[in-house]
Amino acid sequence: MDETIGRITVAPRVLLTVARYAALEQPGVARLARKVPPRPKRFRGRAATARGVAVLVHNGRVTVEIHVVADGTVNARDLGESVQRAITSAMEEMVGMPVESVHVYIDSVEPHPLATRSS
Repeated sequence: MDETIGRITVAPRVLLTVARYAALEQPGVARLARKVPPRPKRFRGRAATARGVAVLVHNGRVTVEIHVVADGTVNARDLGESVQRAITSAMEEMVGMPVESVHVYIDSVEPHPLATRSS
């Protein structure tokens, strides 16, 4: 019996936290950028923003914009794809919401501590 007895709502701030932790767990992510992404005007729906991440919910689907600082140990493209996969998987598995898109911006790269300068 598949009976609906009510509605379940996940607050955008919860989705924001899920996205943040999923990104920070990825090797190569030093931290989230300080930038707070603005809420894009083209989206309608519920939104939450915080340092380095914005989450929008429209028609039951999640869109994430995340700004990271790489630690300089991994390929930037590979890092971006890893962050996209991690956030998508976390949203779908932990929250049960489909993901429309995950936009990853690598705002900066911190030099690796073992890197040496050539004179």
